[in-house]
Amino acid sequence: MTFLVLRPQAKCQASAQAFSQAGLSAVACGLIDTVVDDEAIGQLPTKLADLRSHDEENIYVIVTSTVAAQQCVLMKNQWPQSVCFFAVGPSTGHILQVAGLEVVVPQEPRTEGLLALPQLTQVVNQSVIIMKGFGGRELLRDVLISRGAKVAEWEVYKRVKLDSPVFTQDWRARQIRCIIATSGEVIQAAFEYFEASWLKRLNWIVVSQRTADIASKLGVTQLDISSDASDQALIQCAQQLVTRARHFSEH
Repeated sequence: MTFLVLRPQAKCQASAQAFSQAGLSAVACGLIDTVVDDEAIGQLPTKLADLRSHDEENIYVIVTSTVAAQQCVLMKNQWPQSVCFFAVGPSTGHILQVAGLEVVVPQEPRTEGLLALPQLTQVVNQSVIIMKGFGGRELLRDVLISRGAKVAEWEVYKRVKLDSPVFTQDWRARQIRCIIATSGEVIQAAFEYFEASWLKRLNWIVVSQRTADIASKLGVTQLDISSDASDQALIQCAQQLVTRARHFSEH
């Protein structure tokens, strides 16, 4: 069984290597890329200066990706002392920790995991900044607002659809038994790049109920949901699918 792993281009090589080391046949495919938005980055010093003028106020900063974490680190000497960082997952948290920033990382590395943290359940009048890409993370914003938080979204990068897919190796459609997709954007991009009837015939592994809903609406019927978008979690889910397929073929 060969897996086609769809994720942002920058993470493809590492994913392909991780699957190979786990003994799984996989081709990683970049359909989108993340590009830092220069105009948005140019506004950060002014925004940070404004935060420092209210330094007596405790500020929560939620960092939703490794790209956003890298921007936090570049500005690390400009953050006020009163900031408490939250990272969506271990990779994002690691970037902040290595830079010497204290960070809280949820056990479940996704929006739902962040929202389950005790610190983010009692947030009436709490200032919360979400560092993110353009679009997305609506659930995070909406729930925090409903809990009474004062939410600001700092969008620092864009997701750009590539002109053509970038693969880690050559492959043929008949080799692929399962598609792994790590975001709603890559699922939608897949249906723009590849034949829909082919995509709908295959097993899929996605990373949340939200991404499962997106795939279902596009006609995918054979769906498994991974515990998160890390290579480790995706590999575990893929191994379970291989075991299931082997058991089915033996009976």
